[in-house]
Amino acid sequence: MLLSGVESELLLYGLLLGLFAGALAGSLAGLAGVGGGLIYTPLFYALLPTEGSTMALFVFTSMVAITITGLFSTRAHYRLGHIHHTMLYLLLPGLICGAALGLWGTLHIPAVVILLGLATIEAWVAFDYGKKTVSASKASPPLPLASLPIGYLSGSFGIAGGTMIVPLLRRHIALRLAVGTSAACGFIMAVAATSLNLLFDSSWYELLQTQWPRLTGIWLGVALITPWSSNYAAHYHAELNENQLHSLLRFVFMALAAGVLLSVAWLMYTA
Repeated sequence: MLLSGVESELLLYGLLLGLFAGALAGSLAGLAGVGGGLIYTPLFYALLPTEGSTMALFVFTSMVAITITGLFSTRAHYRLGHIHHTMLYLLLPGLICGAALGLWGTLHIPAVVILLGLATIEAWVAFDYGKKTVSASKASPPLPLASLPIGYLSGSFGIAGGTMIVPLLRRHIALRLAVGTSAACGFIMAVAATSLNLLFDSSWYELLQTQWPRLTGIWLGVALITPWSSNYAAHYHAELNENQLHSLLRFVFMALAAGVLLSVAWLMYTA
């Protein structure tokens, strides 16, 4: 079926947006083990028309993009031996259940709440990277217990959970392994959460139809650019020592938090 002129323009716009977003998010995924939702969700909200759409659409779009970003990031970290399989198996059940519920709940969550939540998480992670690695024992909750709320927040904000998973895992394993394991967790969690929501709630199909040409272009652009950006960043990640990695990631998350807070301020100003 041929696209109309308007649909072709929307597809092209989505493609360009996907290439831009995928380059940024893929780099962050390879470097920090996050799936890109910290960039995807606010970026899609800012650059996609909101008329006839809800925040749930942008969160869902982010989660699908995360599966693409996470696939290439996980593959790169797997080849570098950065995935701790025992930690992965402990986290996945809770992450999947929580993310599926959180994503479904976005159908009723206001945009300002999601953006404020993203900014809060980013600021907390920036602060956490400024601290020395702590030992497991009493400083860290059991992984299966922590995974459910992490999954729920991830699904609610359209992120892969790396902002919470990496700080948790680095209390048990080296930061390099924590980043790689987080990338794998985010990929599998996003695939499962989006699939379960599509399977059990038909209202998602109606929501996605409102902007399907743009969304198709976005996901295509992300798929085209992230193999390069995530692989490059993962190899750059492997060349850094622990202190350099901590400093770089702290700066990145501080900048992200500031950017999202500016988006919230603009949203409240124009409301």
